[in-house]
Amino acid sequence: MTRRGTLAYYLAAWVIGSSSVAVMLWIISTFGAAEESPSASIFLRIDFLSLIFGAPGALAFAFLLRQMMGWWGTHAVWKWVLAGAWLAIVPVLLLVPLYERFSRSMNFNPGSLGFLLALILAGPGLLSHSGLWQVPIEGAATAAVLCLVDRAFDRPDEAADTQQPSA
Repeated sequence: MTRRGTLAYYLAAWVIGSSSVAVMLWIISTFGAAEESPSASIFLRIDFLSLIFGAPGALAFAFLLRQMMGWWGTHAVWKWVLAGAWLAIVPVLLLVPLYERFSRSMNFNPGSLGFLLALILAGPGLLSHSGLWQVPIEGAATAAVLCLVDRAFDRPDEAADTQQPSA
């Protein structure tokens, strides 16, 4: 699982993706509201919640991005950034109507179907309330880091060397 950097790739997608969302939400919340001053405790609270509710979306984003870039066969950062910006906004736009429809019926009892639905739909739904303009920025930043992680573990020369039998 770690030979091609899969663990590092998906861990980076989760942490960097959720943290970039937290930074953008923190900027929006602290500079949008005049009565609150920017503080580390607010940022840590937002980051903790974005790590919880952003995990399913970040992992799905990373999987789709890696598949798409694998088909294109590129590690050009600018291509990953553009694809990441596009790929981040599309699922959010598709999942927001589901969040609006099912948000009243979601319960947060662990083990229930409503909890699973809330875990998947709460991230995109809450992002839509803060403005969808930040989603492509977060996707692009995450995709840039994921490109570098994927490039670091992509070693086609080593794979060819290990497959050749020694004579």
